[in-house]
Amino acid sequence: MNAQTVFTATVVPDMIQNFVQAHQFAFRGQELVPQLIACSENVQNGYWQLRFTRLRRAKQQHCAHLGLVRGQLCYAGTQQWNSENLLKIVQRYIPQTRHESIKPYFARQQQSIKSQAVAPATLIAQMQAMGIVTLSQVQEALRLKVLNNFDIYLLLGEGEAVFIDDPNLPAQLPIAGYKVSELLYEAQQRQMLWQQLKPYVPSMGMVPMLNLEAIQRSQLPEAQRQWIQTVSKNGSSLHQIATALAKDSLEIAKFFAKLVNAGLVSLEQPTQATPSTVMIIDDSALVLSQFQSLVTALGYPVVVCQQAEQALAMMAQIKPAVAFVDINMPGITGFELVKQVRQQPMLSGTPLVILTGEQKLSNKWRAQWSGCEFLTKPMAMSEIDRFQTNLQELIQTLITAPDSPREAQKLSA
Repeated sequence: MNAQTVFTATVVPDMIQNFVQAHQFAFRGQELVPQLIACSENVQNGYWQLRFTRLRRAKQQHCAHLGLVRGQLCYAGTQQWNSENLLKIVQRYIPQTRHESIKPYFARQQQSIKSQAVAPATLIAQMQAMGIVTLSQVQEALRLKVLNNFDIYLLLGEGEAVFIDDPNLPAQLPIAGYKVSELLYEAQQRQMLWQQLKPYVPSMGMVPMLNLEAIQRSQLPEAQRQWIQTVSKNGSSLHQIATALAKDSLEIAKFFAKLVNAGLVSLEQPTQATPSTVMIIDDSALVLSQFQSLVTALGYPVVVCQQAEQALAMMAQIKPAVAFVDINMPGITGFELVKQVRQQPMLSGTPLVILTGEQKLSNKWRAQWSGCEFLTKPMAMSEIDRFQTNLQELIQTLITAPDSPREAQKLSA
């Protein structure tokens, strides 16, 4: 064995071991931030992958990813950076992306992502060219995403972190990031603010209830009174209000904490017993009965509505996780009802599925342009198994694929 072989056999494994040790660590409680700051000094492009013991014990597979580009913190999410996450983040935090004229664009892109690989950098350039977003808006949206995720991560306690190199990340995330220490220091400051707000806002899952008499007696400007009444009238939680308004959760919490402190609003637990209620709107009693049996057998609670005119009010009260809408109904067609739902700020994010027995390509295109999924009813007994399989996959996808780690939010509430 020559000297070169000895070097390769002994020194190189030591170098690899030292690299791995320097790029992974275990953390407890408040150690996550200082350890991330210290260990990020020597990494450039890739992801810190965080696994929390608390979630593992609860048999959840949640794993957080923090994206670094040229040593700057750019992204946080349950998955590594991709086009689907990009679309969700810009729609969550950039208000103008909710405009009716832009919704068809996002519907088309979501379909394109499902059928083919679309690079996130390509989508960013395309949205810039169309005037939908600016780079600075995307950068700010990603910053808020990191901070909102850390509102959860800093409550989850101990865990493990490992850095995964990704030299291609800068090409797919062409956004100026933030210094790790500065952004994580801001996350810690937010954590202290959340603790101060907790006596007034115990959880973002709470629902604001207005004290109308106190609001009328207050010195609030009329425009602000109307705004408070509008965002609170549908029984939405604070988290749903923040999402509907494309606002930072902490900003909404601070605003409602002031209202609670002034006696203008009280916060109550949501009346909905489960976040996974499935709703169907169809004028056929037979279809409603069969659909309810199928979905109940899949383990989901079901609410049915036979009168399309009553559907909007029922949805506002129930807040279904997903709603199936028949196309051909008397009075209000399915597509007219979809339009009404999309115009309601507190319901606009509800996943909708167009349900029809007509396998027309035009209906599928209209569903996609409306930002809806599409499901064909079974026309024969032989089609029921296929329909039930498609139904189950669709419900599971729409209910269990949230923008943020839903289970982690429950634990941190």
